[in-house]
Amino acid sequence: MKNIVLFISTHETLRAEKFLQAGGIAFKTVIKPRNITSECGMGLEFESSDKETVLKICLENNLRLAGIFLSKEKGIWEKVE
Repeated sequence: MKNIVLFISTHETLRAEKFLQAGGIAFKTVIKPRNITSECGMGLEFESSDKETVLKICLENNLRLAGIFLSKEKGIWEKVE
């Protein structure tokens, strides 16, 4: 399953890319799904198994999250953090 992490701005997303890359997390930069509300139009998609590590990296680096979302059904995302 896939998760997507969204941040409060594009700048925060770009910062997050740097920290997640350094942390060895495989991710893909994607356009934010329409049904998720966030100021930023971008998100980082990653494997669900990396969720705890992604959250830890975000907290350690004071990244301002809009949320972490889990892909449920086709096109449906559920906020998990």
